[in-house]
Amino acid sequence: MKIIPEQSTSLINQESNFRLSLDKGAFCFFILGMFLAAMIFHYLGLFPTS
Repeated sequence: MKIIPEQSTSLINQESNFRLSLDKGAFCFFILGMFLAAMIFHYLGLFPTS
């Protein structure tokens, strides 16, 4: 099977774009998880306010 240079570069670009979008998704999920954990701690009274 012969690899054409144009195909290999476009494949690499697609993989890097997918990896970037996956990192964005992981970052948003992490922020959402931290917010949810803070809400749970607040409702449980683990961090008393004033």
